[in-house]
Amino acid sequence: MEFKKLAEERYSCRKFLSQEVEADKIEKLLDVIHTAPSAENHQPIRVWVIKSEEKRQAMKKITTYHYNAPLTIAIGFVPGEAWVRSCDQKDMGIVDASIAATSVWFEATDLGLGCVWVSAFDVDKQKEYFPEMAECEMVAFMQIGYPDPTGQAAKWHYDKKNRSEMFFEM
Repeated sequence: MEFKKLAEERYSCRKFLSQEVEADKIEKLLDVIHTAPSAENHQPIRVWVIKSEEKRQAMKKITTYHYNAPLTIAIGFVPGEAWVRSCDQKDMGIVDASIAATSVWFEATDLGLGCVWVSAFDVDKQKEYFPEMAECEMVAFMQIGYPDPTGQAAKWHYDKKNRSEMFFEM
């Protein structure tokens, strides 16, 4: 799909069918993470594919923003592994993980899947229910699945600021 069309059609899907995501589509989602750029190619990203019912129920314990998606791809980074900006010591791992998550979002849309980025979660509970992720700063729990045809984009999704409020020429 043409990128601009893909960007325009993507929305935060909050209603999924129970149909599982096929293994080949999961591999394609992981491929875009693997090829996503990271600052100075440090590759601090860590990724977990969450499919089991047990871990899907654990998601409901760490966030109120769960949508019963059959698949969650959790994306985080290991602090200290990413490139650090020298002037202010800013760890760019969060940027690298965000690039990976955005790549997943667009790929999911291109594959006919719905996706929503969940970053509102209880970090202490996340570490309790997902101890495998404890060394990472988690950035996104990408909930993915086939969109329920009765679902729709949130009413504010298409509201955009005027370009004059966002773009400036120098």
